[in-house]
Amino acid sequence: NLEMPGARDMVREARAAGPEQKVIMCAIVPGAVETDWIDDVDAAIVMFMPGEQTGPAFAELITGRASPGGRLPLTFPKFGEHRFSEAQYPGVHLRNDMSEGVLVGYRWNDAKEQPAAFAFGFGLTYTTFDFSNFEAACNAGSPGARVSVTVSNTGDRDGAAVPQLYVGFKSLQPVLRQLRGFAKLHLQPGAAKEVTFQLWDEDWRMFEESSQRWRTAIELGEVVEVSVGTSSADLLWSGKLQCLDTEAQIRFQQ
Repeated sequence: NLEMPGARDMVREARAAGPEQKVIMCAIVPGAVETDWIDDVDAAIVMFMPGEQTGPAFAELITGRASPGGRLPLTFPKFGEHRFSEAQYPGVHLRNDMSEGVLVGYRWNDAKEQPAAFAFGFGLTYTTFDFSNFEAACNAGSPGARVSVTVSNTGDRDGAAVPQLYVGFKSLQPVLRQLRGFAKLHLQPGAAKEVTFQLWDEDWRMFEESSQRWRTAIELGEVVEVSVGTSSADLLWSGKLQCLDTEAQIRFQQ
C-alpha cells in the first residue's frame, strides 16, 4: 500500500508535546504516499530521495533561507482511494490485469471526477503569484498555435512559479486533457514575466487503433481546449482553438 509506516503515530506523539509546538512533516519517500496525517501537521515538505545533503537542505527550507520551488511530478491519492481492482493490483494468481489503459495518474482523477489529496503539478512556496493576460491564437499561415500568460509575484519573497499548459480534444477521450507544456519562472517581489507556449500537431495528436495510424484534432475537425493553471486540478483559464489548414479559415473562440 501507499501508507507511510509509523507516520500517524509519530504525528500524534509530536502533537501531544503541546499546542505551542510546530509540527512539520519531512517526507523522504520514493513516490506517492497517502497523507492521512496532513490535517494534523502545520506544514509538509516532500523531498522524495534527496541524497546525503538532506539535512542542510531541509534546514534551509524550514528556516526560510531558501524557498521551495518544486512541483509534484505525480498524483498523491486521497486516503482510502480505490483506484485499482484486485485484479489490477496486486493481481490474482500472480497475474495483473493492466486494464486501466491510458487512465494513469491525473488522467484517472480527471476522468473519474475524483479529487486527489495533492494533484499532479501541485507545489507551494513562500510567496504568491497572479496569472493574467491569457491569450491563445493559431499560427498565421502555418500549423500550430501559441498560448501566453503573464505571471506576477504578488508576495514579498523571491519565488518560482510553474505555469502549466494542458490540452484536450474529443478524440483524446477517455482522457480529458494532458500536460503539453510548463515553464519555471524565478521572480522577485513585484516582478512579472510573460511566458508563451508553442503548440504543434503532435500536441493534439492521438493514435487511432481502428486505422492503426496517428490522427490530429485538426485533421478530424475537432475543437482543441487549452487550459493554463498551477496544477492538473487548478486550471485558472481555458480557451478553445480550431486551427485549420489555411490562414483564411483560422478561427479562435474564447
